[in-house]
Amino acid sequence: MRHNWKRAVACLTALALVAAICLGCGDHERKERVTIVIGESIDLTGPASPAEIPVHEVIEDIVRYYNEEGLIPGVRIKVATYDNQFNPGRDMLGYEWCKNRGAKVIIGVHDLTAETLKPFAEKDKVPVATVSYTDFAATPPGWVFIFGSHTTYQIITLLKWISQNRWDYVAKGRVPKIGFYGWSEAMNIHMEKTMREYCQAHPDKFEWVGGFMTPVGTTICAGQIEKLKDCDYICPWFMAGAFFMRDFRGRGYAATFISDSGNIGYYEFYIDLCGWGVLDGKLTTNIVPWWTEQSPAVDLIKQVVDRYHSGQARMPASYEGAFHLIYSIFEVLRQAVDEVGAERFDGQAFYNAAVKFKVKWEGLPEWGFSDTKRYLIDDVAIHEWRANVEDMVRVSDWLPLAKE
Repeated sequence: MRHNWKRAVACLTALALVAAICLGCGDHERKERVTIVIGESIDLTGPASPAEIPVHEVIEDIVRYYNEEGLIPGVRIKVATYDNQFNPGRDMLGYEWCKNRGAKVIIGVHDLTAETLKPFAEKDKVPVATVSYTDFAATPPGWVFIFGSHTTYQIITLLKWISQNRWDYVAKGRVPKIGFYGWSEAMNIHMEKTMREYCQAHPDKFEWVGGFMTPVGTTICAGQIEKLKDCDYICPWFMAGAFFMRDFRGRGYAATFISDSGNIGYYEFYIDLCGWGVLDGKLTTNIVPWWTEQSPAVDLIKQVVDRYHSGQARMPASYEGAFHLIYSIFEVLRQAVDEVGAERFDGQAFYNAAVKFKVKWEGLPEWGFSDTKRYLIDDVAIHEWRANVEDMVRVSDWLPLAKE
């Protein structure tokens, strides 16, 4: 019995030593896990927040998913989030705030942020990853990477598709009239110019009625509605477009509304403010598969939503749309760490990985950057908003972006 007791004490002592060693190893491993900080400048309380808060949730969920799954071995990702309130005057404050917290890359969701930060990103070698396109941000190619698509080419592709598939020139005996309405800010100005120049270059396809803009935050647009009331197609842009569409239909006018994929970010806002009766027939480009489509990319979104938002059937449209794009940002991060190691990761490593980044989801066209190309996605599908099913329905194959 005495020997058994001694043997038991010896075993317990050995186990305690092993446990201590293992705990020490765990502490060592945790200490060895390198933290990489990603900055995020986003509107959480301003006028663009209905679309951007879900994008913030995507970033949080993907970071959590990467950390839990250990998708970048030896790395813990941390996000430093700054609320820019959709105010260009706060973009530089946010940039410095993120850098001071160790950010090596900054996610700047809105186009204004990318435009403001572009020269500073290049000087400091801190890449800015955004999902919104403008020519200024993309050209000349620099340290802004647009994990979305070329807005100009999207709307041109949609206009060409309409002329080829929706407007019967012979039966109607004329070309369709088209116009634009939005708030007076960078993306709206860019889009109005794109549409105007395309229509003026193709008078056999469209008659340009006009583009009209009001100050940011305007919700009354009666004068602009009257100027565009005889249009066959109107592009009402972003949040301003919701008030326009509601009041346009309220006056009994019947144009078909059109937009690019960025407007899908306001999907729920449009439905709440306008209702499906107003939105029925609206045509939208989309750069990612819709939530009802069969795709490994959609399956991954549903898996993440089920893990972190249990019991929620689906997330807002801007969450689902942004997921593919934000996920690609972190795939570039993963590849950069693979190439240089976690300890040596910096903005230059992200830049080097980004310019050669390619991704191919099953069932989707390949996406990628190059030394001279700063937008990720080269194809779109056309969706129609349908009141009878209260959802968007894809009405085209994947179409390569038309450039003229």
